[in-house]
Amino acid sequence: MKQLTSFLGIFIFTTCCVAQKKNTNHDLSCYDNGTLAFHQLEGSFLEGVEISLDEELAVGKAVYDEMSNKYTIKTSGVQYEKVLSIMNRLTAQIPKFNNPTSHVNFGKYKSNYKIYIIETEEINAFTAGARIFVTTGIYNFCKNDSELASIIGHELSHNELGHIANHVKRQKAAQGLFGGFGGVAYMAGQVLTTPFGQTDEGHCDLFGMDLSKSAGFAPCYTIDLWERMAEESGDKTFFNLFSSHPYSGDRATCAGNHLKVNYKLNCNN
Repeated sequence: MKQLTSFLGIFIFTTCCVAQKKNTNHDLSCYDNGTLAFHQLEGSFLEGVEISLDEELAVGKAVYDEMSNKYTIKTSGVQYEKVLSIMNRLTAQIPKFNNPTSHVNFGKYKSNYKIYIIETEEINAFTAGARIFVTTGIYNFCKNDSELASIIGHELSHNELGHIANHVKRQKAAQGLFGGFGGVAYMAGQVLTTPFGQTDEGHCDLFGMDLSKSAGFAPCYTIDLWERMAEESGDKTFFNLFSSHPYSGDRATCAGNHLKVNYKLNCNN
């Protein structure tokens, strides 16, 4: 009887832990500008290109080296402590979600994440190889911690959903086809200058909101953020972060739909 009770206890515990994993619906068609089918086809092609976590991390280190040569990077102070705290709250939520993609390294970045404040008024944020960079410009543009969580969650998602890995895979695939090798520094430059594309950016909005909601932030502020960005940007390229999608107003709509479908939140109320 003791053995049966023990077995049942393990079964119940295991079932409970599996059941706690969260799934949310990521409607990427909301962000489709006519290239979603091609994007999916490219993803299938890149599945055959191998990329290790260490290679991604090496690219992230190269990006950090480049940024530290160009800017003052803060790793202390009130602003830094705030973004570090927000990042830690968000990364703690990642294991609570089932992998929403086919990316094999989902959930494996946590111990490698680092975040930095870059002293520049440029309104920007970006990531590579588990390194998150937030400028003082975008820090000041955000009106509260929930908006900052939207930005940081978005950047975390680029790693977790495999977008950084795909950038590096593209470089490896091109080298295989055309020969030559630019090295880690070259790959870092490509990661910094090559846009992710609208569906990837949209997917990061959605999963970033999942992490934000799970961490106790108010995800409706994501909509306020995109709406304010749309007002500021107009028809011109305003943020390097959003250069691949001049549709901040549409992002606000897609974000609102995501919260209604998955969390029964009506952010207009």
